[in-house]
Amino acid sequence: MRAVVVSFVMVVRQILKDGMLLAVCFASILAGVFFRFAIPYLETLLCSYFAVSSILSPYYRLFDLLLMILTPYMICFASAMVMLDEHEQHLTRYLSVTPLQTRGYLASRLVIPAVTAGFISLGVLKLFHLTAWTVGQQVAISVLCSLTAIIAGSVIFSLSRNKIEGMAMGKLSSLILLGLPIPFLFHDNFQYIFSFLSSYWMSRFALDGSPMFFILSLVLSLATIPYFYARVLRKVM
Repeated sequence: MRAVVVSFVMVVRQILKDGMLLAVCFASILAGVFFRFAIPYLETLLCSYFAVSSILSPYYRLFDLLLMILTPYMICFASAMVMLDEHEQHLTRYLSVTPLQTRGYLASRLVIPAVTAGFISLGVLKLFHLTAWTVGQQVAISVLCSLTAIIAGSVIFSLSRNKIEGMAMGKLSSLILLGLPIPFLFHDNFQYIFSFLSSYWMSRFALDGSPMFFILSLVLSLATIPYFYARVLRKVM
């Protein structure tokens, strides 16, 4: 466990030395400030201009969801960039045969960053939320966001050969979040086309609070992780 913690600290130090990755990690703070102060102001202006009661307010929950997922996603993106840099320098195989071992290496690069970011996302939501959340909903969404971030980080690392491709893959991997706006935009059976995405059920859970939707999102995430874990494992070894 000590080796895993030391390895995680190494990741943090590498991110702190890279201005771009450091900025990426603080993206959720900037987004939170914008969502919390600019969105309600825009809502007031738009409603006044178009003489309607609401335009953006029905999507406030979606903004909160995006805010929560942004922290784990960006931190795992930064961690995946560090992994790609280590892979380019042929350090991954070396690290995997140290006392850290392969599982410890992956835990320090993907799992611990995602879990840590999940806790941070709770604080970010507390500061910048637009809608009311129960404690249970916050914790449940935080867990789902952390799992989604692990998947995204695994996709970025396993499908990229270098950091340049990793940046492109970071944008492509955001497609796993495509399910988030669907329940807000579609209210008929068309929305179930996206039911294979865990992010869709995450969004349904945020809207309805049904434990069944949480379980569906959790199961889909847990079913996806082993596939990409195997790909990451092959690349590391």
